[in-house]
Amino acid sequence: MNNGKIKYQFSIKSESELEQLSHEELLKYIKDLQKNITQEKPPKNSNNSSIPSSTEITNPKAKKNQSLREKSDKKSGGQKGREGVTLKQSATPDEIVLLSYTLSSCKKCGFDLSGVIVNLKEKRQVLDLELSSLNKKIIEYQSFSKICPSCGHENHDNSFAASVTPNISYGSSITAIVSYLSVSQYISHKRIISLLKNLFQLHISEGTITTLLAKASRLSQKELETIKETLQKASIVGIDETGCKIDAKKHWHWAFQNSENTLIVANKSRGTAVIYDTFENGFVNACVVHDNYSSYSSLQCENEQLCLAHKLRDLNFAIECDNTKLAKGLKALLKEAIKDDKEELTQTARVVLKAQYDKSLEHLLSMPTVPKSETQKQVNSLTKSKDKIFTFLLDENIPPDNNASERAIRNVKVKQKVSGQFKSLAGAQNYATLRSIIDTSRKRGLNEFESLVKVIQGDSVF
Repeated sequence: MNNGKIKYQFSIKSESELEQLSHEELLKYIKDLQKNITQEKPPKNSNNSSIPSSTEITNPKAKKNQSLREKSDKKSGGQKGREGVTLKQSATPDEIVLLSYTLSSCKKCGFDLSGVIVNLKEKRQVLDLELSSLNKKIIEYQSFSKICPSCGHENHDNSFAASVTPNISYGSSITAIVSYLSVSQYISHKRIISLLKNLFQLHISEGTITTLLAKASRLSQKELETIKETLQKASIVGIDETGCKIDAKKHWHWAFQNSENTLIVANKSRGTAVIYDTFENGFVNACVVHDNYSSYSSLQCENEQLCLAHKLRDLNFAIECDNTKLAKGLKALLKEAIKDDKEELTQTARVVLKAQYDKSLEHLLSMPTVPKSETQKQVNSLTKSKDKIFTFLLDENIPPDNNASERAIRNVKVKQKVSGQFKSLAGAQNYATLRSIIDTSRKRGLNEFESLVKVIQGDSVF
């Protein structure tokens, strides 16, 4: 982008331009304006609004100029030079089976081979699971007592670990497996019961599964606080929320995340209070990325970045409704800024670049608009939040969209589609806690199942 250069113009003509039009051109211009004002608005879909594609019966056919994805010159599929992943033989197999040599004579000339020494010709390996080692195992812990010869008091050395409760209980492996299947793989209670019965000969009830999930959630609180404290001090935090059904009533799941941490919270409210109930001091050191929902209007943070993916979809709708050069110019400006952000730039260059884009945006937003048009709505929206549009240009680590937060919260919708609604707020909160452990483990390159086992056993993971 050239220094001080403003690239875009608006379709409404100035007085000097109108004076240069012929009578026929002026009539056509007026008719076009009237047509734009009175035309029926197109239906909203996932291409021109925040409506999720999963709610559409048929996918809308996107117009060529409305796609948010830039066309690439790369062919589909794996790219040249990438490292492929394939099944490889092991240098240390667990078992070696020597096949008997059954040929008695040469296949070509018939010579007797009985006295010839065999040579290793080929090795083939089969990777499989040893199912016999997956059976359930019961460990009995015995404690002892001594009766005092002097007073007769029985002295019981009750040194059981906290996880070994009276009578009989389920161990950390079973608790972790149930948590992993329910939260990571979205499997319903009934299917978990069937899986445990068929694979491990373990008979368990739906109520027990609920109890084990609550137990795992309770044991995860220490690691959850670690995630929360890390996000509180982070320099970048993305926030998003999604509705969920809990016992047929509308509730909300919130996601607070960055590149290494994810915290999911279940709550009755979609209001700002949820943010400060979770993070008392806000995010004073962070740039918060969000979709400009009203709950974020009073955030305590260093600065903010609006999700430009949302803005681009809104501008798509304005273009479909009004077809103005202003809406097209605003869309082009945002897309060009996203493209420029991918360049390797010094911090000084980034400051200059942001100033240039702010100037171009200011110019576009000062252009006249048709009252009550979709273009005017977008201009008003961008004007109110113009200081939050190009924050990402100042730091290569700040994303121009909130897609990561949307990915972090999408699992709630998948869980409900696969397993149905949550039956209680406590159940939804247990899911949110365990999902936070799982997603944070993924982001940090840890084995999510092993993380669950360690957390349930009382070990630190993060």
